[in-house]
Amino acid sequence: MAQVVAPGPPLSYTAPFGEWPNDCNWEDVCATKADEVEANRPVMLDTYARVHRCPIAGVVVKHFDSDAERVFSMMRLAGDCCVSIVGRMFLGGHPFGICMPIERPVDPVSIATKEERVMLIYQLRDLVAKLHAKNIVHGDLKPQNLLLCSDGRLRLCDFDNAALESDNHVAPEYTIPYCSPFRMRDHADVPMTRAEDTYSLGLTIWELYTGRTPLLYGDETLEEMLDALEHRARVGMRPDMTLIDNPDIYALVETCLAAGPDCPNEVPMVGDAMYCVETKFEFGLCTAKPPHLYSRIVHGCNCDRGDGPCVDYFVESKTKNLYDLHFTMWQLAASESLTSLFL
Repeated sequence: MAQVVAPGPPLSYTAPFGEWPNDCNWEDVCATKADEVEANRPVMLDTYARVHRCPIAGVVVKHFDSDAERVFSMMRLAGDCCVSIVGRMFLGGHPFGICMPIERPVDPVSIATKEERVMLIYQLRDLVAKLHAKNIVHGDLKPQNLLLCSDGRLRLCDFDNAALESDNHVAPEYTIPYCSPFRMRDHADVPMTRAEDTYSLGLTIWELYTGRTPLLYGDETLEEMLDALEHRARVGMRPDMTLIDNPDIYALVETCLAAGPDCPNEVPMVGDAMYCVETKFEFGLCTAKPPHLYSRIVHGCNCDRGDGPCVDYFVESKTKNLYDLHFTMWQLAASESLTSLFL
């Protein structure tokens, strides 16, 4: 295995081949000889075929379809918050990806003790705070983008969505189990914010502590899971907080979720919404400060309560005023896909 050498002073992504100590050619990495073991072949590490572990070169390679220099720049600005860049991968004489040292991915399921989970959670909290202090939004916080590095420190990877918060960069993609309700409610074309990072941080901390994926249940089929995830994220369904028995971690998750971006002042149940949502509303003529609230349940099209009470619904944390209630109910009543509406 080749020795990975730190790059030293900041270098350009477009610098000529060889100026980085670990520059290599993709053709050479893939040209595994007949007498070499299978372990030397590049191994795909993600579902998009963009990340490969290359033992013969001693690095992990990520190639870019576009926007390479922007992602490279964000990783350099992130500094010690980010996994190191030690070289570039060339194809046809041009850089088409970056080389990173082979580090250990975080696997929430395999963390041995609660003490280790708690230690990792606080490392992550401090890491994200340090990144945000640089005015950088990661845009895709989740356990799969956490690496335990050889020096014992936790670092982030996958900066495809990252941007300075003032850049107005729109992320090309996002991961539904970890994104905010705001992102799911037709705001995919809005730049990511630190508030969204913080919401994702809360869900990531929940998974690191529980070892489970947020918003997923074991008795669902794959089709049910994929369909349900989008709706659960859209309505702002919270993970099962009863699985967290540490009061400090419980409070940290709640704080992160509460710090997420404000959602539009509307009930998020339109079209073919699968779930019922209980939402708190302000009494329109109430002059108390804060105003008194009452609750209403908006039923999704799959609700089978019949003449009885609804027993399966999610609680929406935002409050609405009476005007918004009437306007939203008018919109919902006009939707053919809602079979009933309880007022």
